Amino acid sequence: MQTIPIDALSIIARQCIAVTCLQRFCQRHAIEHPALTAFVEHVWKVAQVESGNFASWECGFAALPVSGMGDPWPEEVSTAIPTTLLGTLTELLQHVQETSACTWHGDDLPATRRQLEAVFRLCGRHAVAVPALGHYAQHDAALRNGWGPALTDGELRAWRALVQGEAAAAPVHGAADQT
Repeated sequence: MQTIPIDALSIIARQCIAVTCLQRFCQRHAIEHPALTAFVEHVWKVAQVESGNFASWECGFAALPVSGMGDPWPEEVSTAIPTTLLGTLTELLQHVQETSACTWHGDDLPATRRQLEAVFRLCGRHAVAVPALGHYAQHDAALRNGWGPALTDGELRAWRALVQGEAAAAPVHGAADQT
């Protein structure tokens, strides 16, 4: 898989890479909680959200027990996380959420790169593998002001499989295969 720069990726791809990193972090450290699962599942919905449903998706973060928006976590969530990882996990969720949120009401593509780079730094500090960016390449990533096209069901399955590692994902028609 050939490496591509972050700037060549759509915002959807960046958001999906960030949530993949979060899931890998949780797997590596055996962190599980329904509130984290709800956050992850909500973030993944961005891959297929249509323009007309975007506001509903965006507002959905406020209803989550952990939103990545800097709100305090419910006690039952924070006490379920190892104390040594709570601060890092909180920071990671914020960067994951901000990977796309920094463009919700503007056009700040450089900020999405900075947020994703922050996710990568946190992963690096905790020995969490970052997926190869080439798996997320889309030939029309610049569509919709850099958001790129919504994923097909097959593309979404392939990207979600990358949580387990590159070997778990089969190439999908329409996804760039840069070998």
